[in-house]
Amino acid sequence: MLTPADTTWNGFSLAERDLRWAKVREQAAQAGFDCTLVPLCVDGRNLHLSLEQARGTRSDGRYLTLLENAAVVLPTDGRPPIVITEDGTGNAWVPEPRAAGPELFSEWAPATADALRELGMERARIAVSGMLGGKVTHGRAADGVINHTAFAEVQRRLPNASFENGTEVVGFARYKKSDEEREALRIGAHIANAGIDEMVEVARPGMNAATVYGRVVRRMLELGSEYYPLAVRISPLGSQNPPRYEEPPYHITLGEGMLLAPEVDAVVGGLIAQEMQPILLGKIPDEWKPVIELQREVFYAGLEYMKPGRPFGDMIEFINGFGPKRGMKTIILMHGRGYGNDGPLLTPADTRAYAFKDVPVEKGNVWVWKPSALSADGKLSMSFGGVTIVDDDGGHLVTGRPAGMISIA
Repeated sequence: MLTPADTTWNGFSLAERDLRWAKVREQAAQAGFDCTLVPLCVDGRNLHLSLEQARGTRSDGRYLTLLENAAVVLPTDGRPPIVITEDGTGNAWVPEPRAAGPELFSEWAPATADALRELGMERARIAVSGMLGGKVTHGRAADGVINHTAFAEVQRRLPNASFENGTEVVGFARYKKSDEEREALRIGAHIANAGIDEMVEVARPGMNAATVYGRVVRRMLELGSEYYPLAVRISPLGSQNPPRYEEPPYHITLGEGMLLAPEVDAVVGGLIAQEMQPILLGKIPDEWKPVIELQREVFYAGLEYMKPGRPFGDMIEFINGFGPKRGMKTIILMHGRGYGNDGPLLTPADTRAYAFKDVPVEKGNVWVWKPSALSADGKLSMSFGGVTIVDDDGGHLVTGRPAGMISIA
């Protein structure tokens, strides 16, 4: 049984901050940029974004500052960045940020333009992170995540500067996780795993699903996770396209034969870890056992296959071709772990998967690995997965939980 002492997180060091700044500067220099601009991003409070979407839009700023919503101007030449927040409140990484003012978007533009001019960027080539979606960050935001009205005002104030899409500058700095980031994600994975254990412990026929939901979230908060909504599908086994709940499902009473398919996210140091475990309230029918076994096989085969240097095009072909050789179907399903919407994002519904085919797997990558297996007719589907860290010999599931469906008979 995990205790809060087992999952204590002591925070990121100043050395981690310097490493991140250096990685972004290196990426910017390689692309020929004079500085990197992380604009203030869309505000989830005003646009009613989900927590995942809000974290995703603000992820570059938090990566560089540990602040919840910050704009950053980072010169490539090694000078310290200028950071802008709503009220000028800082932290150990950025003790003295500039204040944009209470009218966040209207006042952000002049503050950013002033920062760029102060750093001598009037005629610079500027990488703008979040202008468009990228290969390994902002994968769900093809049109970008910045506030375009405020950004256009920055461009108007610096008419001789060149503002270009720089999403990949910060994205590929974030792509390979540092030692401290991997440790935070390991802790998060174990907290999420404890949430699954709590669900297995309490979920029984006749119980209100919201009670189970609350117990799982409470357990993760007790262990030190930041709040993040639990996502869970609840339906009779074999249901097609079951609903996905991200808030307590008060109207559902669990029954015999129901399948709970939770995606349990824990957040440590701002980094989102996810574990996924199907739980059946009943005995597993015989017709499901080949699908479960196929998913187990493709899961572990994929871990072995994802060695550093392997391009994602090969990964996609290997996983999607694994099931047909055995008379069934398999589909690659994975996405990066980090501050939000990390990539590569490879899902069955993502028609852009082959945009990542030239991206190589690297030692230090971290993602949630959860390939799917389906029966030949596609009516039975099984997915299991969790936080996976890539080392020299392939991927390693952090928690070590064996792949499969849990039966509570």
